[in-house]
Amino acid sequence: MMRCLYAVLCLTLLQSLGVHAEESPKFIPVKHYRFSTVDKDAQMWSALYIGSNGKIYVGLCTHADAANLYEFDPRTEKMRHLANLTELNEERGKGIWTNGKIHVQMQELDGWVYFGSLSEDNGPPAIDASSYKGPRWYRVEMASGKVEQLSRINSFWGLLGQTMDPKRRLIYGLAEDGHLYKYYIDKDWTEDLGRVDEWDICRTIFSDDLGNVYGSYPPGRIWKYDVQKDRIVDFEHIRLPLINQSRTMANPMLDRKVQWRIVEWDPVDRAAYGIIGGSNLLFKYDPHQGSEGTITPLASLAAPPVRNGDPMNLPYATLAMALSQKERKAYYITVMTGDFDYGAVTKDVMGASFLVTYDLKSGRREDLGVLRTTDGRTTSGMGGAKIDKDGNLWFVGAFSEPDPKFQVVPGRRPYSMGLGCYQPFRK
Repeated sequence: MMRCLYAVLCLTLLQSLGVHAEESPKFIPVKHYRFSTVDKDAQMWSALYIGSNGKIYVGLCTHADAANLYEFDPRTEKMRHLANLTELNEERGKGIWTNGKIHVQMQELDGWVYFGSLSEDNGPPAIDASSYKGPRWYRVEMASGKVEQLSRINSFWGLLGQTMDPKRRLIYGLAEDGHLYKYYIDKDWTEDLGRVDEWDICRTIFSDDLGNVYGSYPPGRIWKYDVQKDRIVDFEHIRLPLINQSRTMANPMLDRKVQWRIVEWDPVDRAAYGIIGGSNLLFKYDPHQGSEGTITPLASLAAPPVRNGDPMNLPYATLAMALSQKERKAYYITVMTGDFDYGAVTKDVMGASFLVTYDLKSGRREDLGVLRTTDGRTTSGMGGAKIDKDGNLWFVGAFSEPDPKFQVVPGRRPYSMGLGCYQPFRK
């Protein structure tokens, strides 16, 4: 009886999204783990990392409140709260702007996991912004879970992107002011390398196998920090493949549609794979071929209901892409319609997370289906994804939440942040 009711509810949902029975995708069962009834974090962007110890580190946040760091052990299925950044920084309760957000990819070195912070309307809205003490670097001791506050990055502008050069023991951070920062791990000191962007800062950057750093900026351009020359250059002759950039004479715009949304370095192909923000197009960027590298468009990873529709109405890309070295595939969790920003966008649609894969060897795209938890929860707004050594896909985002103790904001579509797991090899 319950299975029949669940099937009816799923079919009703799909029809509301414009998907009919004869073309309905299958539902992919995933495991689901909650975070906390205390902090009730509301958002997540990028901050998901699987350590060499097998544990999963997640940074969550809430606009106007705080950032929290969690550790999940898949072996025991136990979630542990490691730190509230505002409390760690002794900013809590002082009526000031705080380090209330983690928006970067984390990296590991010598048993520590590193990340940088930022403030994005974290703290009282009617307060002098100069009260903010500035973003900082942090590290987590993997053996104990202890979180340490390190030195300041700058006086105000926090990080959106982060990558590491482990050979030179350096971390690079792309900040909201459009500047690229270099952090010397052993000296606990940060250098401002200068401006790389003047518009809408891209959310992810990457390092190649030579230690060079790359980022994207509108419209479809790429910059590079050459580590040998200690110089930032804007490439002149290559462009990202764009199909739906905003353009109007009345209100000309250069927005995040026209840059990459998520990008990941692949050590096997010695190339980067990424997703274009506005089109959900998967591309390959080989930085070693030619003077500026080469870009190859591969396939649209938008969900089937919108993939072949009006390109100007495609949902904006998520940050939930990961490369499976075990399968040599790219996994990507997109939304089936509208946009999602944890309630900040009017077109948000709960229950619309769709999983697509692309085989890097054969070039075959596969539409796996809609993600649903084993207890029937809908999923949406996945803000990050990683794949562990066994090939399991881990992701974090919004899950429908019937329990008021966990609900972020009660209402028409109550949700809580959750950690999900898809096991492609489970029989």
